[in-house]
This record gives sequence, structure tokens and C-alpha cells, in this order.
Amino acid sequence: MQLSKNSLEILKNFSTINSNLVVKTGSKLETISPSKDIFATFETSEKFDKQVSIFNLNEFLGVVSAFETPELDLDDKFMTIKQNKQKVKYVYADEALLITPPEKGIKFPIVDVSFTLSDSILSKLQKMASILAAEDFAVIGDGETIALKVFDKKNPTANTFDLDTEVPTGDTFQINFKIEKLKLFPGTYTVDISNKKISRFTYDGDLKLSYLIAVEADSVFAD
Repeated sequence: MQLSKNSLEILKNFSTINSNLVVKTGSKLETISPSKDIFATFETSEKFDKQVSIFNLNEFLGVVSAFETPELDLDDKFMTIKQNKQKVKYVYADEALLITPPEKGIKFPIVDVSFTLSDSILSKLQKMASILAAEDFAVIGDGETIALKVFDKKNPTANTFDLDTEVPTGDTFQINFKIEKLKLFPGTYTVDISNKKISRFTYDGDLKLSYLIAVEADSVFAD
């Protein structure tokens, strides 16, 4: 089998969430952060006929990228990555030593807040957070519209970035995130947030990609 460009790009993104990866048989890639507050899933165009357990995902991607058009032959305990007369025997890790998502996945509760986060706005928020050295991001409802804010909760006098949207809401709330948890593949997302302190970012496009991200405990939801 060969990994598509999309699959390789998503795996690179997943490596920022967790260096471990276990791919079950089938076409679904899943990962969860060591702190269990980010869970990502992606449906690939490839089908894995063997389970693959990888300890260092960045190392694996480095090996694959060393070939122009690598072919992956999956065995029970290792895979062979090859092209022409070159090949690498890549031995699987012990799954028991890896941080893996729950077997049954995570069921998302009732949605309380929903809006679209465009690729350009997501990029601007992340860029401003970097420029301002801000650690926090908030989705704020004032009873009329939703606004987005980049700020630093630990320093109330620090610089902030505010972006008003035209998304209507009749509720008042402030839902806080840590910027470092927004490890999203570039793109536009539908954002759903539940008062159970969890959010879902679903990719708008031809990629079957989504992230469940925990919101901060001090978030305030509408009554």
C-alpha cells in the first residue's frame, strides 16, 4: 500500500498531538493527547489489513519521507517500507506501552454553541496568539453576536486581540480554551461546544477529519 498525500499530512498533524500511534485494521486513524484533552480522528482513503503500532510517529514519517514513492508492506510484527532496491524493516512497538484512544471512541453530548471558524480566521487567531505571546482563546456571546478573543488570563493588563463575528446568539457565555490545544490541520471548521466542557471541530471539506478538545474549567455557559 501507499500512503496518500492527505494521509501523510494528517499524520504529521497527529504527531503534534501524540508521538504514539496505533492504527487498527480498517481505514480510521485516531490519536489522543497524553493528557487526554485532545482526541482526533480521520478516515483515510487507504485500508490497513494489519494493526500498526508506532512509538515515534515523527521518526516513522521521516523514514517514509526519505523515499520518493514508498510502498508499505504490512506484516504482523513489522512493516517493510521499500522502493526499488531499497527497503527499511520498521518494527512495531508494544501497544501496551503506548497512549491510545479509548476502544469505543468518545460520544459527543448535546451541542449548546455552534459556529463556523474559517481557515483565514483560524490562521489569524493563531498568528496573533504567537505575536502577543498569549496563551488563551475565548468564544464569547454577549446576547447578540459571537466574538472571538485571544488573551492571557494570567495577565489582565496584557495585550489582547478581539474579532467580532456576525454569528447571532441570544445567549451570554465565555468559553475558554488554551491556544496550545488548538492543534488543528489548516482549514475551515464547524465548531460545536457543549456545556459538558467539550468541543468538536469538524473539518468543512472533503477530508473526514474531526477533533474533540476539552474547554477550560472556568468557562461560563448560558443558564
